[in-house]
Amino acid sequence: MHTSDLTPEIRAALSKERPYPAITLVTPTDPDFPFSDKDRILIRDLVTEAKRRLVDDPDVERETRLELRDQLLDPAEIERATDPFHPDDAMVVYVAVNEPVQVWRMTSLAPVEPRVEFGTAFLTRYLVAAEQRSRPYLVLVLDQELCRLYHGSVRRLQEVEKNGWPDKPQIPSPEDAIPGSIPHATPYEGHEERVEQYLRTVDKRLGQSFEEHDGLPLFVIGGDKILSTFKGITRYGNLIAGTLPLAGMDKESAQDLEKRLQPVLADFYAKQVAEAVSELSEARGQGKYVGGAPEVWTSVADKRVRRLVMEEGLALAGRITEADRALELVDVPKPVTLPDPKKDMEPSPHALGVATDIVERLVDNAIAADARVLFVPDGTLQEAGGVAALLRY
Repeated sequence: MHTSDLTPEIRAALSKERPYPAITLVTPTDPDFPFSDKDRILIRDLVTEAKRRLVDDPDVERETRLELRDQLLDPAEIERATDPFHPDDAMVVYVAVNEPVQVWRMTSLAPVEPRVEFGTAFLTRYLVAAEQRSRPYLVLVLDQELCRLYHGSVRRLQEVEKNGWPDKPQIPSPEDAIPGSIPHATPYEGHEERVEQYLRTVDKRLGQSFEEHDGLPLFVIGGDKILSTFKGITRYGNLIAGTLPLAGMDKESAQDLEKRLQPVLADFYAKQVAEAVSELSEARGQGKYVGGAPEVWTSVADKRVRRLVMEEGLALAGRITEADRALELVDVPKPVTLPDPKKDMEPSPHALGVATDIVERLVDNAIAADARVLFVPDGTLQEAGGVAALLRY
């Protein structure tokens, strides 16, 4: 599975209560050489650390410990559960009793540190933050004989093959019954109506995809005429972030489409960043701005944030207090070095109670409270310490 497959329903299923411990393993991976020797070493050491914690944790029942240790917490089992055809630069593994091992690939523009987490639910915040960092978007390729939909990110473009995609017209064209092409032929009577009817069906399928991927920008590719027709009938015109007037792209590969889209995507992202900076500046005079991680944390906890803006390379660590409403920042501790995790995992006194996934938690909590999240280039929010928010009130 990949973060592009993450829907609200899947996220809710992952986040449901489970018998303790529901184990979440996070590790960087090599995107060019899946399960390289380095990947296998990292996974082996994370599994070793998880097994050590099972032994040391008095809250883990004996039968649970044995099942996790002897059957599920196994590097070979994790490798078997991994899709070898869609590598990426980070991976999240979910392990719980009476469930198959789940492996999720994710694109992360920030360094990913190896982590082992025990809880009463799988932690989805790493997937959610990675998805937002990857700048997700949708691409609709229009053609009167076949329309395709793609889910994209900064390093990936994958065709959607559900909810009726790719979509062919349900009512075939009478022209299809005539062998061979008819150069310069005049469209038959009713041709325009047939195309409009087909595009309304496409628009309906598009709505189903927006339900799974709420608010993603949409880029539409097609010839001038079909683009104009689609814009006139779609219910999602406000979500169209850009168009590319090219015909015949329904037969183009995802890789070639991604290359053609790069200038459009770059222009859109630059406008997004400029718009966010402008909105934050205006919000200062309206009392709807907060800057700095502690203030933003409290505003997110109170569900006051409409838009969360963070620098891409931001790393934060701190202690969370006052019923999860207050954040005290500390220096980001050095990452755990593996192997020999037992020695390195013993925290120093000053590190007790310090959470190192503050960025992921902020993003996850903001999304859960229906806020929009935007990652911007490093240095954009220097005065705010790398993170700011636009408030609802």
